[in-house]
Amino acid sequence: MGSRPAGATAQLARFASTLTWDQVPPSVREHAVRQVLDGFGAMHAGSGRPWTNAARQYALHEGKAGCSSVIGTEQKLRPAQAAFVNATAMHGFELDDYHVPAAVHAGCVVIPTALALADEINAGSHATLTAIAAGTEAIIRLGLSMSPEMTQDRGFHVTSVFGAIGAAAAAANLLRLTQDHTQNALGIAAAQAGGTTEFTRSGGEIKRVHAGFAASNGVRAADLAGLGLTAPSEAIEGPKGFAQAFGGRRVQLEHITRELGKEWHLDGLGIKSWSTCTGNHAPIAALEILRRQGLQAADVASITVYTDRTTAEHCGHIGAHAKDVTGAQFSLHLSLAMRLVLGGNDPKHYAELEAAHFDIPALTSLAAKVNILVGEEEEASFSKAPSARLVVKCFDGTEVTSTAIAPGGPSSPFSWGELGQKVHACADQIIGQVAVENTVQMIRSWTLIDQPVRGLLSAPAPVLSA
Repeated sequence: MGSRPAGATAQLARFASTLTWDQVPPSVREHAVRQVLDGFGAMHAGSGRPWTNAARQYALHEGKAGCSSVIGTEQKLRPAQAAFVNATAMHGFELDDYHVPAAVHAGCVVIPTALALADEINAGSHATLTAIAAGTEAIIRLGLSMSPEMTQDRGFHVTSVFGAIGAAAAAANLLRLTQDHTQNALGIAAAQAGGTTEFTRSGGEIKRVHAGFAASNGVRAADLAGLGLTAPSEAIEGPKGFAQAFGGRRVQLEHITRELGKEWHLDGLGIKSWSTCTGNHAPIAALEILRRQGLQAADVASITVYTDRTTAEHCGHIGAHAKDVTGAQFSLHLSLAMRLVLGGNDPKHYAELEAAHFDIPALTSLAAKVNILVGEEEEASFSKAPSARLVVKCFDGTEVTSTAIAPGGPSSPFSWGELGQKVHACADQIIGQVAVENTVQMIRSWTLIDQPVRGLLSAPAPVLSA
């Protein structure tokens, strides 16, 4: 009787534990560098927010001194606590990367994990990028196997649920764990997975910390596995395993294993233009076209948005009234109204709304005029290039329409120059323009020269006021 074929957990463990720099294709290396560069900016943009301040204060109080840099302070901690803070910061203002169609945020979990461990073991850029590629690929493949139904049907937040396993894969790769230890690490991470999307209904800033939980859980899983703790050998695919518990009505585990190590999915990563939920970007882009043509808030009688089901479910429930920043960033109604009333969807615009205690009458009035529908074409295009169509009826009886895809997405990627501009916009006021530009150039050279990574986040950064 022949041996049983290796399951998804074992195959993912073999991939994560054995992947080396030479096996990472040049295009994947470039995507990983873009992830790090984008993540560096996003981390700084979120470094002074109240939720990051809370995570940092907690980690500094409870954590043990170590070698891993913590954004916003010169103090250093052990990797799990540093990753917790830095991942919270990177995910903390809706500026981190995303993947279509897996519908996951991978970089905000994997990058802080890899950087924290790289600081600890003094890893070079090639080893760090390899770990980032391994962890990102793991998260994306989990997303492809279970998203978006896992969120739509069961309310799980995929970033924190898949992120723990992806962080464990990255950590195992960087720490060079054996395949058996890596398989246990994935199972230990699966046991810590969690997080719901109720924040898209009733708000709360816990969503920001989901990435922090996932990153620290992944590091912890790898450490415990290295110390001999075991986990189910079929933690993902078993009859009472991860997929059964979290997956919902659609689980296609073949997406985890198909051509693993040969076919890569990092080319589906997108970079955000604005600090709002991914689903809002195509509608904002469509409205921006009309704004540049002269449309003003006072003209609008109604706005009908045709979008995909995932966006309608994720961003269509807060409505015109938010009680915190998360609610505002996950309201398609408010995000569109902000474009016309406040002039944009950048951190400063959300700060303006927050300073007004989320009560700007002109903004609320326009947001209440937004109607969200699922469009057939938009639903069909979601898996390749999320798009939106707007129909705006004006008080003078005219009707204008606009269609757009999300800028920065895989079908409309940022140039290196555009990415650099985003990083400067996120970080210049925190650490200074010269320091940012030096970091941009250094990270861009990571693939060419294997150089030390330690200290990337160690530049003194003042903690911004809330």
